[in-house]
Amino acid sequence: MPSVATALVAGSLAYVGATADDLAGLSAQLALTESPRRRRVRRAQASGVAVLAGIAVILGETLRAVPLAWFAALAAFPLAFAARAWSNRHREGTARRRGAFATAFVTIVTGGDAVAVWTPLVRASDAARLVAVLAAFLAWELALLGTADVLARHERPRRWVGVATARGRPFLYLALAGLVLAECHVL
Repeated sequence: MPSVATALVAGSLAYVGATADDLAGLSAQLALTESPRRRRVRRAQASGVAVLAGIAVILGETLRAVPLAWFAALAAFPLAFAARAWSNRHREGTARRRGAFATAFVTIVTGGDAVAVWTPLVRASDAARLVAVLAAFLAWELALLGTADVLARHERPRRWVGVATARGRPFLYLALAGLVLAECHVL
């Protein structure tokens, strides 16, 4: 049985890999949002991630009877996202102003990659490892929110993060597919 420290690392990799693109989008969203409403947008982002983590926990715990190796099939999702990200890596997205509800909704709707990666991680974890994984998610979500808030105030770093995220996204998805396969003991 892997250790709790390993679970912290796996949880960190799973969170960062699945939500790295949220940093660029959230910082752009916060840059377009008036200061008094930024807190609501950050809370909406955090709520969306909490819903995704909850879905992964529910699926992972509900499907305990399913052999862990079967969850390796979920690696197909990050692989498909990698292929799509590779073909779109030079396109720049345009940020649009959204409210808090729309931010939470977009986070949840676009979070399929997170659920596909986090579910096998939850399924492969015992109670202590699950707590470590969720603690890693929380720590990284707080870091994402703080970093996005800082980037929202500075155009050049925000643009750089957007370009780096677009170009690095295919490699992040490939790494996530590898993490799913490793957690399912297929690799």
